[in-house]
Amino acid sequence: MSSSNTDSENSFEYEDSDGCYVSEYDIAFEDGDLNDTRVTPSKSEESVDSLDQICADKPMADEDWMKAYEKEQEENAKLERMLDERLNGTTRVDVWCLCGNCDRQLLHNLSECYCCKELEGCEEALGTELVVRDIQPDVKLQCITQHPGFRPVCLEKWSLQMAADRFRTKSKAKYRETGSEERYLRSIAYREFSRLVYGFLGNKRIPLPACAYTKIRKQFRAAEEETFTGFDLDEEH
Repeated sequence: MSSSNTDSENSFEYEDSDGCYVSEYDIAFEDGDLNDTRVTPSKSEESVDSLDQICADKPMADEDWMKAYEKEQEENAKLERMLDERLNGTTRVDVWCLCGNCDRQLLHNLSECYCCKELEGCEEALGTELVVRDIQPDVKLQCITQHPGFRPVCLEKWSLQMAADRFRTKSKAKYRETGSEERYLRSIAYREFSRLVYGFLGNKRIPLPACAYTKIRKQFRAAEEETFTGFDLDEEH
């Protein structure tokens, strides 16, 4: 299916992003001193000797480190199973949704299966001075979609159209509508939600909670020929 019919919130970047990426594999090695003057080693042998010297100076993983690593792997696998059960409906929404507005019908991958009550930043956003000043004293907000800025910032067509100028494509061109209007508005709404809750994130990626995805995708429904791709942490902006 062509990209014009795919709902991806990962194809564009904020204007304030510097676009600089550092590979975890960019490791520089320095040659060690070679004391054996009887034989002139080849370049490949020098590299091996240098690497061996570096490795000799590095402590091997001890038992405590291995236990911590194995525990982390188990916790990650457990989390993945939990999210998968949410996505496929094995675990009912009313069990894991604490805000009352999550709906799995419009969710498309594991990263989207969080309630706003579980994501760092959402609760804090509801308690800021600006929000408290804008609501009645006796009102208790239960969901991030009840944030007084959510509807005007994330669900209003003209607000999103005006916000589009803040975004750039991978080629640094201004963001313009290339597919359906609904797809275009959804992609802006996802970014505007992140800005509303977290501020500008640069290259950092944070999935939206299920309640926000649901509200946005219901407001700007996909055409029959469109499909959602959902949140992808590994895809570059």
